[in-house]
Amino acid sequence: MKQEIKSLSRFDAKKIIDYWSIPHFLFGTVMALLAVTFLLPFEFVLALTLSLAVLWEILEIWTGLQESFINRMSDIVLALLSFTITFSMTNHIHRNITHPDSLLVIAILFFFSVNFFAWRARFEHDHEFEN
Repeated sequence: MKQEIKSLSRFDAKKIIDYWSIPHFLFGTVMALLAVTFLLPFEFVLALTLSLAVLWEILEIWTGLQESFINRMSDIVLALLSFTITFSMTNHIHRNITHPDSLLVIAILFFFSVNFFAWRARFEHDHEFEN
């Protein structure tokens, strides 16, 4: 049973999309909500999202996270896809929301919570992560 649980929680570096894709997707959502809430230009925040997503992948390499090239690229694409979808959806309804900042705060809290638990689990339980 313990081995079965361990195999479910193990990271598979060969997958295009995995559990680690969730924080990347949420990152795009947070960036889009940031742009909509503060009325920032789409192109500027999209470029910023791309830059930060690439830096994030560099951080993962630096910390020893083993992923395939295709997985790294899909993480970046997911952040951009999420940004575009969220921006499109929320930009049109922004006028009807009385407190758009509350949606941003919820997304940020969820994003950091998911990242905290993902990195904590990674450092504590995955022996391949150790240098």
